[in-house]
Amino acid sequence: MSIREEQFFHFDPDEHEYTIDGVPITNELLERAAASASAPAGRKPRPWLTPGGKSLSGGSTHSPRIQVVLSEETAGKVREAAAAEHISVSKWLRRMVEKQVA
Repeated sequence: MSIREEQFFHFDPDEHEYTIDGVPITNELLERAAASASAPAGRKPRPWLTPGGKSLSGGSTHSPRIQVVLSEETAGKVREAAAAEHISVSKWLRRMVEKQVA
């Protein structure tokens, strides 16, 4: 059985703009998904952590998480703003909070 080359689609996040549920598909997202998929069996994937990434708090501790409740309208605007900058909602919100408390 031969597979013709035109059956494949080469996806390069730097050349194509696609989203999943409004989240831009980036190289970082693809790398985290691959790392999560190849995690050892029995280990719960933690997609919010970048493998080998640095703690925002410094050292080897996990940074604290804060949950925020927003209206659907505000949450949608936040997702759109983050997508426009090609960053995660978490990173976008972190930047806003850091500016406000500085």
